[in-house]
Amino acid sequence: MKPWRLWPQRLGGQVTLVLMLAVALEFIGSSILFENSRIYPNRDNQVRRAAEQLVTAGNILENIPAAERPARAAALSNRGGRLVWSPQSALVDRERSAEHKLKDEFRDAEPGLRDRDLHFNAELGHALPRDTHLKVALRLRDGTWLTLKTRIRAAPWAVLLSSVGSAFILGLGVIAAAALVLRNLSRPLRALAEAADKVGQDAHVRIGETGAGDLKLVAKAFNAMQDRIAGLLRARTDALAAVGHDLRTPLARLRLRAGFVKDVEAREALEADVDEMTAMLDSLLAYLGGQEDPEPRRRTDLAALAMTVVDDAVDAGRPAAYDGLDHLPVQARPVSLKRAISNIVENALHYGGEANLTLTREGAAAVLAVEDSGPGIPEAELAEVLQPFHRLDSARARNTAGLGLGLTIVQQILHREGGVLVLKNRPEGGLRVELRLPAL
Repeated sequence: MKPWRLWPQRLGGQVTLVLMLAVALEFIGSSILFENSRIYPNRDNQVRRAAEQLVTAGNILENIPAAERPARAAALSNRGGRLVWSPQSALVDRERSAEHKLKDEFRDAEPGLRDRDLHFNAELGHALPRDTHLKVALRLRDGTWLTLKTRIRAAPWAVLLSSVGSAFILGLGVIAAAALVLRNLSRPLRALAEAADKVGQDAHVRIGETGAGDLKLVAKAFNAMQDRIAGLLRARTDALAAVGHDLRTPLARLRLRAGFVKDVEAREALEADVDEMTAMLDSLLAYLGGQEDPEPRRRTDLAALAMTVVDDAVDAGRPAAYDGLDHLPVQARPVSLKRAISNIVENALHYGGEANLTLTREGAAAVLAVEDSGPGIPEAELAEVLQPFHRLDSARARNTAGLGLGLTIVQQILHREGGVLVLKNRPEGGLRVELRLPAL
């Protein structure tokens, strides 16, 4: 039996619960505002209360002796209105529109005032919210006067709380609910997107199996897929390593037996075929196993690597030269980076007849350029030659050896080191290959 949890695990349950919380919040907020609105009665209610107070006090005073009326009027006063009895009216009835309107409102609110003599004097306050300071004098049936001094509040809160407040709370509840749902959804989805973006670029990536139950299932499926892919890659690499090891042994035997061939021309042809097969095998293993290079990255002098490759070529009697900085450190895998430089230099020597290396620093980038004097590469195929197993059919492809993986391997190595590979045809003829890496 699954344990009962307050927070639903499924995405649909979470959305439903959050919406229910939003509705509950709106209900509670509206109830609170409704109760508060009663504290701030609107204008009609205030007029009605004042009219009722005036009529009630008038009826009481008319039934008691005149000597007791001042004290009783004071006793009938409250916070909402002060009552004063007097034999004569001290209030001048103003004939302004405001007083006429208030007189009609008093008589509509209290029918007992319709046939009574009333004097009104109303003044608007200067400070916001512009309350009306009202004086109403009622002529009693014995000719004396009862005056009510009160204030009709503008009461803006009553309108605000009854209309805008409810909509505001409902909107706030919906926004809060939407924010909770989106936050719960976006965090695992963002982690999944970031992990998916790293697939194939770095080491094995796993994501946390958190969030709603449906998102946990997606995370579990993604991690399981990662495990299967990693297993397939390991199996492929192990198989390639085994095949490579098995193939090197007969290649070594072929090379040994070629040395016993007395015909020099035939012997050299056999040795050239063995060298080509060895190079093809090495490039294929390097390409397929490149993503799992166990070599650690460390501070590496790019200038020293370039000069070493050039020295090896010169020692072999090949036309190579180096010009540039004596030292330029980068963070990289030195063996892989040397392999990349060697591939580019070998291509320049093979297709261009020479290899001239220059090393410069451009801002935060280390730029190692390898130039040759060969036919270059057609502009339309500068991007195509970086694809695996792509081989040119033009003049540059004559005497082509290998599987067409040299530049692909170089690009793969630079990508792992955070660099880029740039190919350009030189205006004066030949190809310029730039290896750009972040400099330290």
